[in-house]
Amino acid sequence: MSAPVPPSPTAAATRIAKHLYQITHQHFFTSFDDWLALAVNAFLRDDDAYMAIIRKYGPRESGKDHPADHFAHALGEWMRAMQQHPADYLGVVYEQEAVTNKYSGQFFTPESITELMAAITMPDELPDTALVSDPACGSGRMLISGIKRNRFATFVGTDVDLTCVHMTALNCLVRNAKTYIIHGNSLSLETWGGFYVRRSPFGGELHRLTKEDTDLLIRLPFTA
Repeated sequence: MSAPVPPSPTAAATRIAKHLYQITHQHFFTSFDDWLALAVNAFLRDDDAYMAIIRKYGPRESGKDHPADHFAHALGEWMRAMQQHPADYLGVVYEQEAVTNKYSGQFFTPESITELMAAITMPDELPDTALVSDPACGSGRMLISGIKRNRFATFVGTDVDLTCVHMTALNCLVRNAKTYIIHGNSLSLETWGGFYVRRSPFGGELHRLTKEDTDLLIRLPFTA
C-alpha cells in the first residue's frame, strides 16, 4: 500500500492567502503582518495587544464578514495543513505572495537546503544539550531542520524583521521546541525584545521576552 501523498506547501499557502485577500481595503502584506501578530498575541493570551490590532478593523456590520473572520479562517487553514503534514507554510505564503505582488520581499533558504545544511553541521544524534542558533533565522527553517533531529535541544533564532520573528515564533511553537526568538540585529547586537517557546507535555507555550532578556541572550556567545 503506497504512503499518502503530503499536501503541496504551495497549495496550502494559496488557501491561507485566499482568506487574507478577502480583506480588500489594504495591501496584502499589511493583512499578513496583522494576522501573524494576532496569532502570536492569541497564543500569548495578551488580550490588550490582540484587541489593539483588531480594533483597527472597526466594528462588525450586519450581514457582512468582518476581517476577524478572515483572520480566523486563515489560522484554521494553517493549523489544518500543519496537522496533515508539517512544513513552513508561513514562509511559503510570504515568498509566494511577494512574487505575485511584485513586492520586494525576502526569499528564504529552501527547506531542502536547510535539511542538507543540518546534515552537514549537526550530528545524526543531536544531543539534548545541543544549542542550535541561526543569527538570521527568516521564517525559522534552519531551526525547524534542527528540531526534526531532536526537539529536546535548545534553539535560538534572531532576525531584524518582526514579520520573520513572528513566523519563527509560530513555527517553533507548534513544534513544541524550546526556542528563544530574538527581534534584533546579530551584527550590531541591538535588540527590541522577542519570544520564548517553553516546551511542555501539553504542547508549546509562548511567552514574551523583554529587551533586557534579549540584550543578554544575544551577547551570550561573546561572554566568558
